[in-house]
Amino acid sequence: MVSTAAHRGAPRPVTHDATDWARVVVATVARAGIAVVLGLAFWAAVPAAVGWEPTTVVTGSMAPRLLPSDVVVSRPVDHTAVEVGRVLLADDPDQAGHLRLHRYVEPGDRGTLVTKGDANPRVDSTPVQPDAVRGVAVLRVPFVGLPVTWARDGDWARLALLALAVAAALALCSADRSLRRAGLDHADDHDGPDPGRDGREARGGPAPSLPSGGPTVGTRRSAHRAGSAAAVALLVVGAGVLPSPSAIAVPFSRATASTASFGAGTPRVVTGLTCAAASATSVRISWSYPGSTADGVPIAFELLSGSTVVASAPGTATSLPYGGSGLLSLGTFDLQLRTNLGGTWTAETTQPVRVTLVSVVGLGVVAQCG
Repeated sequence: MVSTAAHRGAPRPVTHDATDWARVVVATVARAGIAVVLGLAFWAAVPAAVGWEPTTVVTGSMAPRLLPSDVVVSRPVDHTAVEVGRVLLADDPDQAGHLRLHRYVEPGDRGTLVTKGDANPRVDSTPVQPDAVRGVAVLRVPFVGLPVTWARDGDWARLALLALAVAAALALCSADRSLRRAGLDHADDHDGPDPGRDGREARGGPAPSLPSGGPTVGTRRSAHRAGSAAAVALLVVGAGVLPSPSAIAVPFSRATASTASFGAGTPRVVTGLTCAAASATSVRISWSYPGSTADGVPIAFELLSGSTVVASAPGTATSLPYGGSGLLSLGTFDLQLRTNLGGTWTAETTQPVRVTLVSVVGLGVVAQCG
C-alpha cells in the first residue's frame, strides 16, 4: 500500500496579502469611477429620448447653481404654466440661434417674461417672449459637458488626458482579476469528487482531449475590455454631442441699467491685472477699472480661460479668488479679464496673467501664479 501525505502550503507573507488587498481596493475604486461616469452620461443622454432637451452650460451667469460644463435637462412646458422663480430655457432674443438659460424673476410688459442670471446684478435687458420658452430646467448633471467645453475651446490636451484617464480606469478594473480567478478555482477544488467517481482515477490511457473550437479565455477577456471601453466612450461622447450646437450656449448676460445707458456705454479694458497667492489652493486676481460713470457701469468682470468664463465678480469688484473650475484643472493657464457692460459691449485684456493649477472637481490642490 502506498500512502500519501497532504502537505499544507507555507503561510502567505504579510506583504503579499497587503499587495492583494491594494489590488482589490484599486480595482474597486476604478469600477466605482466608471460606474459614476456611466451614470452621469446616462442621466444626461436618456431624457432626450422622451423629448426633454439637454443643454451644456458654458458660462458662469447662473453660478453657483449652474456651473460651466454642467448639462441641464429642460422639460417642455406650456408658457402659461411657467412660475416665477423657475429656470427657463428659451430662445435668446438678443442673439439669433442662441439659447438663454436664466431664472424667471417677474412678468414683463405685454405678457413677456423678465429673466436674470443668478450671478448677474441686474435683470436681462430684453425680456423673453412667451412663445420663445422651450422648457423649464428640471435636472442638472455636473461635469458631463466638460468634453464639449474643451472641444469648443480647442483644448485638445485635456481631451487627450481625459481619454487616457478613462483607458487607465478600464485597465485598473481588472487589477484583481487573478485573485477573483484564484478564488473560483479554490471553490472548485472544494466541491468534492464528481458523482460516481468514488474518488478513484482511471488508469491505462491518456486523458481525453477537450474540444478547442470555442474562443479562448484571453480572447473573451480582450473582447470584454474592448466592449467596456466602447460603451464608456459612446455614452460620454453621446452625452456631449447630443445637445445641438444651438443649445451649447448660455449667454452670460444681457443686463444693463437702462436702454439709454446700453446704447451709450463704452467698456474699458481693466488695468494693472495682477496675480497674487491667496492660499496654498487659490490665487487672487486683482485689477483697476479706469472707466467713469459716463462710460457705463460694468455689470460684471469675467475671468476667461480661452473663451470660457471660469469665474466672475460684480461690476464694483476689484479682485476675485480663483482655484480652478470644472472636473479637472491641470497645467498652466493664461487668464484674461473681460469687462461686461451687457450684450456685446465687452472689452478684454490683451496681457493675461498666468496661473498654474492642480485642481480636481473644483477642489484646489495646488494654485500658484506664474
